[in-house]
Amino acid sequence: MVRIAADISWLVGHTPLVDLARLSPSGTRLVGKLEAWSPSGSNKDRAALGMIRHAEQSGFLKPGGVIVECSSGDLGLAIAAIGRRLGYRVMLTMPDSVTSDRRSLLMALGAEVVTTSSDQGMKGAMARAEQLTKATDGAICLQAFTNRANARAHAETTAREIWEDTDGQVDAVVVPVGTGGTAAGCAEFFASRGVKVVAVQPAGSAVLTGGTAGPHNIPGLGAGFIPDILSPSKLDEVVSVTDDEARRCNQRLMREESLLLGPASGAVVSAAISLAERDEFDGKMIVAVLPDAAERNLDHWMQETL
Repeated sequence: MVRIAADISWLVGHTPLVDLARLSPSGTRLVGKLEAWSPSGSNKDRAALGMIRHAEQSGFLKPGGVIVECSSGDLGLAIAAIGRRLGYRVMLTMPDSVTSDRRSLLMALGAEVVTTSSDQGMKGAMARAEQLTKATDGAICLQAFTNRANARAHAETTAREIWEDTDGQVDAVVVPVGTGGTAAGCAEFFASRGVKVVAVQPAGSAVLTGGTAGPHNIPGLGAGFIPDILSPSKLDEVVSVTDDEARRCNQRLMREESLLLGPASGAVVSAAISLAERDEFDGKMIVAVLPDAAERNLDHWMQETL
């Protein structure tokens, strides 16, 4: 049987699970879901495709239309890759502090990059995205932090794949929290299946547990506020991870499991190991959703791990 994808949007999802045997505490099975195997290299492909398809089906995004979003990270790359391939103009806003390599990569995909003053942070970039949307004919702003299609994409794909690929044997799923889509989607899917969903946040910006927003060094985690699409009360637990803990687990993923993953993946694995060491998880299976790739983070503290 011929198996040829029509375009990269057909390749989103169905990422593999792999045993993290060398990192698993004795008696517990720790498994990683490799979202870096997605077309653009992160779990954000699912959200990007889900939000774009929903906008099409709802009639808000017309053929030849314009997709606007505020993102300096993997979500922006996913929207650029998928949006452009599906025939849309893509405009991304971000602070001018974003590295030139990241901006160059986005522009190489055909996205238009609009920078704002770094003094205004992401709020300034969000405001600029709203301005561009209003001023551009046929434009929509995906607004991942408030878009329910983001969470729905993860409920229908990420969570369902974990359930089916483990034959329902999973006991806990550990998820990153950026836009909140992965956590919200998994919480929705697993609520009726007796599977615990544990979210991961930076210790330096522990807003999900009532802390204040602050600086941290784990790109892809911790937006500094609670996303509208995520209700922390629907999570079974939130684990805070320090920059050093994330870095150490990232090193272990590379050197012990030969997995070239990014800083958010290191944070998720750190949290998963802390769960696996508890008596309640003896003999259980824990799946860690590993959202990012190493290569795109070489300009960050990843350099220190090599």
